[in-house]
Amino acid sequence: MARLGPTWPSRLAVGWLCLMLSPVIGAQETTDAGLNDLVILDPGKHERGLPAVVLEAIEGGQQIDIPPKVHVHRYYYSGDKVFQGPILQGGPTMVVASHPKTGERMYINAVLPPGAPRIAYTKASITYVYTDRRVEIQFRGFPHDPCVAIVKHHSGKGMVRSVRDAHVNLREHVSETMRNSPLVNSVKETASGGADLVQGAKTAVGEIAVTGADSINTLSSLIPGFTYLKSLGEQRPQQEYESAIERAATKAERQEIPFVRTNR
Repeated sequence: MARLGPTWPSRLAVGWLCLMLSPVIGAQETTDAGLNDLVILDPGKHERGLPAVVLEAIEGGQQIDIPPKVHVHRYYYSGDKVFQGPILQGGPTMVVASHPKTGERMYINAVLPPGAPRIAYTKASITYVYTDRRVEIQFRGFPHDPCVAIVKHHSGKGMVRSVRDAHVNLREHVSETMRNSPLVNSVKETASGGADLVQGAKTAVGEIAVTGADSINTLSSLIPGFTYLKSLGEQRPQQEYESAIERAATKAERQEIPFVRTNR
């Protein structure tokens, strides 16, 4: 009887992936709804809220100004957390927050890209995390001047956060795949029709190769050096198929040869 379940290459791949993700899976960020954490004050110089370009007259000529928006983080710092921020138009921004160590109110000038970032609070920084970059506002302590905050621009979301997001996406995808799996649905439908689980397995056995390939392809983009495992996973269904053809041909030949009883 055909044995249902993942082949050993896919089991090895899943085990390898869990081993690589285990150090960061446990370090989950504390998530928060972020209700009223961030207050945005718009200077109102542009009808669509975009960074406005204002031409101002000065003595001896004119100058161009871009009035900044104001971001007030009124609950910083009240603990480490991450919350989803609103859609931002970006541009020059004045970030207002209390220093996490001294409690002094600080006004930091930064330039933010447009988008809907997640906002991460730690005891030393406020970070706007976008899909491809992040803007970090660092609050320094002794021996540095606590009255000065540093704005840093980084590419990417950060290694730990990227791996954590990949794990969450993979877990959601696996759950969805299991719900929509032809193999699982075929077994359930056949079993619910009055047949036993073995009959359900026989009905679904033709779909094992496709389902196994889909499971392997799900992980292939995350696991380096996966080509070898994938080739092994593809060889086994092909070998079983060829063996079945040979057995069927042999059986047909035996049925065509007349059996003549002889006396010995």
